[in-house]
Amino acid sequence: MKKHILLASKFCQGKYENDIDGEIWRDAFKYMIRNLKQMSIKKSEIHTLWTVNGGHIRRKIKDDDLVLAVLMRSLPRYSGDGLTLYRGECQFLYKDIKIDFCWTPDIEVATIFASGLNALESGGVLLKTYAPPSAILAGPNAHSMNRMREFEYTCNPRLLHNIEVVRCFEKLHRT
Repeated sequence: MKKHILLASKFCQGKYENDIDGEIWRDAFKYMIRNLKQMSIKKSEIHTLWTVNGGHIRRKIKDDDLVLAVLMRSLPRYSGDGLTLYRGECQFLYKDIKIDFCWTPDIEVATIFASGLNALESGGVLLKTYAPPSAILAGPNAHSMNRMREFEYTCNPRLLHNIEVVRCFEKLHRT
């Protein structure tokens, strides 16, 4: 079996493979788009995989349209009201309009990311938005709520309304 097909099958079962080249990840996601109806998909397990490893996967694939297409088909559907959500983003991603998929209703959680991990490369930015129900792909899963305490909503960033900067954070310097 080809590497990308094996990776696609593992992803659909909620299994993450770290040491895989970005090109193979892209091929696996393209394969999923074409063959998802014939594949066995464990949406809850994929949701947990995305909650824990989504940032790594996104960085490897480097194609948000492709990632979004797979997430729209493979995550458990959200069925709730629109929400005000926050995100701690890297300043360079915000400036390049490459805002990530994961948001939280907890401003303190978003601030931790904006002033910490996402401030390492270029400084961080705390964002606020209104997410209508159509923009929310999936709500928080048990892992996000109980283990990580991030209450992560996976959203389509293109459908978020009025993303505003709440606060900017300086670039962190490693010692």
